[in-house]
Amino acid sequence: MFAFLACVCIIGVLSGCGKDSAGKSAAIVNSVRIISGADQFANPGEKFQPLRMEFFHSSKGTFSGTTSVPVANEKIKVTALRSHSAALVPEAEEYRTDHGGTILINVTAAHKVGDYYLEVTPQSNPKEKVRIRFTVGMQLTGTNQEGGTNSKLSKPLKVHLVDDQGAPASDIPVYFELKGAADGRKSSAKVQPSMMRTNEHGEAFAQITTGKKTGAYEVAVEVAAPEKNYFLRSRTVRVMGVNVFTVVMTVLGGLTIFVFGMKLMSDGLQKIAGESMKKLLQFFASNSFVAVIAGALVTAVIQSSSATTVMVIGFINAGLLQLTQAIGIIFGANIGTTITAQIISFNLNAFALPAITIGFCVAMARRRFIKGWGESILGFGMIFFGMSMMSNELKVLGEFPSFIAFFQTFDCAPVNGVMPIGAVLGAVLIGAIATAMIQASAAAMGILLALSAGGLINFYTAVPLLLGTNIGTTITAILAALAANRVAKQAALAHTLFNVSGALVMIGLFYIPYGHTGIPIFLYFINSITPGDAFAVVPQNIERHIAMAHTFFNICNVVLLFPFIPMIARICQRMLPINDQRMAAVKMLEPHLLNTPSVALEQSVMAIRKMVSLAWDMVDRAVNEHFLKGNDDHKKAEVLAQDEAEVDAMQSEVTQYLVQITRRQLSKTQSELVPLLLHCTNDAERIADHTDNILKLTERLLKLDKKMSETGRHDLRKMWEILDKQARSVIKALNSTDEKKVFVALKAEAKINDLADRYEVAHIERLRKGNCNLALSVIFVEMLNELEKIGDHLSNIAERAPEIQKHYMKL
Repeated sequence: MFAFLACVCIIGVLSGCGKDSAGKSAAIVNSVRIISGADQFANPGEKFQPLRMEFFHSSKGTFSGTTSVPVANEKIKVTALRSHSAALVPEAEEYRTDHGGTILINVTAAHKVGDYYLEVTPQSNPKEKVRIRFTVGMQLTGTNQEGGTNSKLSKPLKVHLVDDQGAPASDIPVYFELKGAADGRKSSAKVQPSMMRTNEHGEAFAQITTGKKTGAYEVAVEVAAPEKNYFLRSRTVRVMGVNVFTVVMTVLGGLTIFVFGMKLMSDGLQKIAGESMKKLLQFFASNSFVAVIAGALVTAVIQSSSATTVMVIGFINAGLLQLTQAIGIIFGANIGTTITAQIISFNLNAFALPAITIGFCVAMARRRFIKGWGESILGFGMIFFGMSMMSNELKVLGEFPSFIAFFQTFDCAPVNGVMPIGAVLGAVLIGAIATAMIQASAAAMGILLALSAGGLINFYTAVPLLLGTNIGTTITAILAALAANRVAKQAALAHTLFNVSGALVMIGLFYIPYGHTGIPIFLYFINSITPGDAFAVVPQNIERHIAMAHTFFNICNVVLLFPFIPMIARICQRMLPINDQRMAAVKMLEPHLLNTPSVALEQSVMAIRKMVSLAWDMVDRAVNEHFLKGNDDHKKAEVLAQDEAEVDAMQSEVTQYLVQITRRQLSKTQSELVPLLLHCTNDAERIADHTDNILKLTERLLKLDKKMSETGRHDLRKMWEILDKQARSVIKALNSTDEKKVFVALKAEAKINDLADRYEVAHIERLRKGNCNLALSVIFVEMLNELEKIGDHLSNIAERAPEIQKHYMKL
């Protein structure tokens, strides 16, 4: 609670520095917004809908931002300008703004047909006066219609005119003119007829056919009958046409290009930085603070917090990280992922195509480092090209009432000075579900920024949505941990608790206003440090505001919860206890490490070391506990059979793991290491296979019911001593760069071959003299061959050990 209050106080101090909230300057109105009620129509003497207006004071923040604050208790003068010897009738001539800086003006229409104006002037700054137009004697229906492109709208545009007494005005010419698309483009849309006289009901109609492109179309309506003293100035109305298929394909196409660009840039940056960036997670996670920095740095480079958390899950499952270290990295990943939003929030669309062109050319290079730069630049260009596609299409949709109405269902803008809790929770839920479905917080942030740029989402709504994206991104770690051990599941739980608790704290800050402004303190702080004003009548630079909110939210969240990392770890351990050590079993060949080939190859080397050690232990037991002792212990033989099955399974796993590694992008060193490891895996498995042959020789020896001669037993022991020395040297050679061990192993292998030949010749001589049994002689010679073959396999591993260590050190 203390940390929470400290963060609130710091934000309040920073956002308030440099401003005199009670000073005179804060009371000067320099921005006016008409919320509703402008450009209305009414019949003579009738009341218009209430005119609602809002008055702001814009001031420069602590750093470079500008903040608009509602001006309360401002005196507003309302003047009805006379026209046609008549005027509008406002309810009062003076008003006072409420605490939200708003006023509500009730206006009654004049008793004479025509155009009238109401002038609204704030007392503190008369230069900011606003003139609002009202029309008496005309009603327009069929405006703001939506339809398909290149098709007639379902309803005609209808004009209804009355005279000064409110009776239908017939035989009045009404002119309709298509002004084109709202963005100024030439349009194939049509309006027919161009002129029509009102009928006996005072009505005139025009049928509008939309153009071929999605967008708004403007139609000017003018009434001109000088001979009847009936004249209404041109009114522009809008209708919309939408091609749903084109819109969906454009937005999805832009999103696809955006996501592909993110991946391309990430891959390129990894080629530039090398695998060492990912290995930072393992080697620089010695304490929580360093782990946070490592997580932030790696995520900033690979541009994916999901990828970082999945790697963390893999490291834990492989026994390479502890829970507290993993939590620190996850904290850092939440900071690092904000770099993505910061990059795409800048308006760099003009550089998109040049970057794509340059990046494509550079990516043709063969050198990995230069190719990485090319892919990074190409990805950068595709990110902004995809963003511009989405933003441009969504800006058009931002004018459609149906789309506006949809996004208003979870609009979090304050109602009576308070953000509606239902809308806030709904926005958080929508952000979480959307991110969980696409499993890419960067893509979700891209969509969010495109929607805000299109005017469909305001700053109040964007922040709860980004809180939802933070929660939704945890689904990736949860899915990755499902097949992992219990410690990895605890890390995924910590990730979820961290993001959810941070979101809850932020939701609480939504209901702590800054001073008299009524604006939530965190949003006020972001607005004060970011160029532009997100609360202006037309929000300024809203994409940068959202990116800054994303960054500061995650930084504050980490600062707030960092001291509690040990506590979070204990909470996760209690919620997901390890009741059986098998729950925390380490998986050496962890599949989530495959995307980090250097670490995956290290794990493969460790697995091969384990295989060689186990295989040699099996041979040791088979020779010394069975053959040389003449022991036929079935239980021990069954244990050996189980161990052999384990080695066979390990060979299959290591081979498949190495094959999967080859499907990734590998460096030259990594590519050269894979075949060496495959050969070593096969040799280790063949060593274990010899235990079965030795056990069969033991069975044959026992069936003869005869003992081998002392000379034969001495020869086998002598050969075994050299073989044992060779095996231990090979195992040590796989664990170090000491080439002396390799030399010892190879020298031992030559000596074993020499002894095998000498012992076989000597044994044949004894057999010729009749000093040995023929059946025993066959078993002796076969045993010599078994030991010699084992020596050959050990020698094969020893020969490759220096190369393995040489490549291993370069990973």
